[in-house]
Amino acid sequence: MSSSCQTIPEAGSPASVVAARPLLAGMGLVALAGAILATQDAAIKEMTARQSPIQISFVRYGWHALFVAAFLFLTGKRQIYRTRRLSLHLVRALFLLIASTSMFVAIAYVPLSQATVIQFLSPVVVTLLSVVFLGERIGWRRITALCLGFCGVLVVVGPEAGRSESLSLIWLLPLLSAFGSAGYVLMTRRLSAPDEVAPAMALMPVICFLALAPAQAVFWSPIALTDIAILALMGLTGTVAHVCIQLGMQAAPASVLSPFLYSQVIVASLLGIVFFDDPMSAGFFLGAALIIGAGLAIWWIERPQPAS
Repeated sequence: MSSSCQTIPEAGSPASVVAARPLLAGMGLVALAGAILATQDAAIKEMTARQSPIQISFVRYGWHALFVAAFLFLTGKRQIYRTRRLSLHLVRALFLLIASTSMFVAIAYVPLSQATVIQFLSPVVVTLLSVVFLGERIGWRRITALCLGFCGVLVVVGPEAGRSESLSLIWLLPLLSAFGSAGYVLMTRRLSAPDEVAPAMALMPVICFLALAPAQAVFWSPIALTDIAILALMGLTGTVAHVCIQLGMQAAPASVLSPFLYSQVIVASLLGIVFFDDPMSAGFFLGAALIIGAGLAIWWIERPQPAS
């Protein structure tokens, strides 16, 4: 249907109320997904005192693969592993693996809130990678947002990175996670066709699980049944988070809902304060404002313009 045949409901009319409900549902689902992911990171940070982050990722992706396959089968999907673009799925999973394992290792050593904020540089990195790999041209507004985002990282890290050389290198991991997340987003855009949605959900955890399997010869250690149960719960809640994002994005455009994923930063900061005594300095809030502001600026610049 062409846009000229569509009518915009008047504010307060029954049609506008009905139209607002999916939007509100999408906002809530995306915000809920962010909160779930932040809670998972907090649980993983607590578990890194007993298990290697590589082992934690391996077990978690195994549970995730089982739960997402069960979800897809229950919703009527059958050929969930059949794809004509396996190479793209492999690259996409590799980016996610880089993002998740870098983050899991980082939060074992640095405050959860600060690592999460740096990881949310990914919308800015997506713009940068679009220039490098896709040849897209950006104007002064996007360049300004890029600079503000990276300045925000420097402010968040602050003098803590200078305490020792090893600690300085650890601070690169959340930044690496941001680059991995950005690559994951770009590859997800390439796999947005309807016939690739189910394979994208099902293949991703399987590929990550298989990629981490050889490393278990080095990193595996005995794991308590309680930790196995916790990781199973993480696999379930991780599936719920991804389903929430998928359903939310069906209710409204991603450009509208993306800012609500910043709930992950808010929840991670609260959990860091309550459970890990994370420091909350003026520099942290200033850096967080710069990074989140840069991400929102990118979102505002790239949002679809209404038809005139």
